[in-house]
Amino acid sequence: MKKYWWQDAIIYQIYVRSFNDSNHDGIGDIPGIIEKLDYLKSLSINTLWISPHYDSPMDDNGYDIRDFFKVAEEYGTMEDFKKLIEVAHANDMKIVTDLVLNHTSDEHPWFLAAKDPSHPDHQKYHDYYIWHKGHTAEDGSRIRPTRWISWFGGSVWDFNEPTGEYYLHIFSKKMPDLNWRNQAMREELKAMVQWWIDLGIDGFRIDASNHLEKNWDFPDDSPGYQHFSSLPKHHEYLQELADELFIPNNLLILGEAGGASKEEALQYAGFDSNEFNMLIHFGHVWVDTDDSNQLTPGKWAKGEVKLTKIKEALSHWIDVFHEKGWNTLYWHNHDHPRVVSHYGNDDPKYHAASAKMLATLLYFLPGTPIIYQGEEIGMTNVDYQNLDDFKDVEVFTEYENFMNHGASHEVAMQALRDRARDNARSPMQWSSEPYAGFSDQAPWMPVVGNYPLINVANQDKDADSILSWYRMLMTLRKEEAIGFSYPSFYHLDKDDRFAYSLKAKHHTYYVVGNFTSYPIDFTPDVDITAMELYATNQPTIEGSLSPYETRVYRQKK
Repeated sequence: MKKYWWQDAIIYQIYVRSFNDSNHDGIGDIPGIIEKLDYLKSLSINTLWISPHYDSPMDDNGYDIRDFFKVAEEYGTMEDFKKLIEVAHANDMKIVTDLVLNHTSDEHPWFLAAKDPSHPDHQKYHDYYIWHKGHTAEDGSRIRPTRWISWFGGSVWDFNEPTGEYYLHIFSKKMPDLNWRNQAMREELKAMVQWWIDLGIDGFRIDASNHLEKNWDFPDDSPGYQHFSSLPKHHEYLQELADELFIPNNLLILGEAGGASKEEALQYAGFDSNEFNMLIHFGHVWVDTDDSNQLTPGKWAKGEVKLTKIKEALSHWIDVFHEKGWNTLYWHNHDHPRVVSHYGNDDPKYHAASAKMLATLLYFLPGTPIIYQGEEIGMTNVDYQNLDDFKDVEVFTEYENFMNHGASHEVAMQALRDRARDNARSPMQWSSEPYAGFSDQAPWMPVVGNYPLINVANQDKDADSILSWYRMLMTLRKEEAIGFSYPSFYHLDKDDRFAYSLKAKHHTYYVVGNFTSYPIDFTPDVDITAMELYATNQPTIEGSLSPYETRVYRQKK
């Protein structure tokens, strides 16, 4: 099997706005990332995934791009970004950035021309987006083209008075979807991608990669997701990008696809595929929803964690890509709750143990790890009491939906504290200084109140900290080439523990963890008499696993 550089990657995802504020204006920035490269190297990080850094009105925190060739002013300058690439490369670190291809901001010059019939380039750019006249009711009122629902809630259609048409937006109304059937538009996007490659970018994470094609028959379904998600033709667009840009430049390409079948996944990211190198999948992400909750339905309805589903999802994707592709390992990203609050236990009594347990059970598996900023110190969900403390555009749409479903304010707020994307976007907790050492000024969104206890400075010199545990795991992954291993799983039907064994480069390991807040009986699935207890997060008791205990046994030399 051919080996690729990204198979040895340990990726760290940086949400720029919340990582480190170097100029103390309350907003994270590019120079702030440069300041922390030594810290990231101490974690064995060798690849940085940078969230959208482009010029943007920030309706959706940078995913609404106004200028593809400019860095957001609050994040710094293009010279700052060039310096980041230069310094990272000098430290043997790669830079991967988000590539947003499905839409632009409604303030992008293309859309400004597209929506204005008097603009000299209106005809050209109008076809860069997706428009529909809609329908007329018997009383003469307008009816939207379809009842399709946006991923952010509400209709995907918004009316543009100057042209008398509706434009399509499957996310925010300030993020109009691009028409990928327009060859001229595609050529402009490809030129932009090549410009960033020439600047020194080592790869991209393709945002909303399975939404590029739409059903142009516009059937009147609701919610209609199947008409703008994973349609076959979008593979043609991805193949075009790969053939002309990704493969010739030896880039790491991360894609994402919720609900992809085995065949679809290999089409995206199999070794024989020319679309992505790795696929971000979501089967293990929302396994604790409560379908009976109609006040805050969908992902917002928090229920019991179904460990069997987590295990089945993780083992499924390992099997899908075994010798046919390359797996990704992550607990959460900028769109999900903090994993220690989601699947662990953020009560101080169990916080450190559950964070270490979650890290151990995931990062001993094959594939490439993606650590999200703050995960390595066990950052928790937010503790906000005021709706205005949240910043995500999705929050306010969903809050109204909860109210319409009959939820009380407190029920709605708890759903947001449990599930909102802002949980992963609160400022990085560097120290116990004011504003968690993120900035000298009040940050763009409040820091979580537990920052005096949970921060990098507290954990940096503590050999028993979550941070030290992550450093140990990542060092071991590199030394043992664990990414290339293949595990044997045990008792996937059990909902209290996760156990597996694997043969790494130098040793055979047996890994086990208790996912509950109570002790459970423990009988090893393998003969551990010839093994040593390599690592544990709790004092061990024979025949039992303590709450959130994890153990790593290693074959004796």
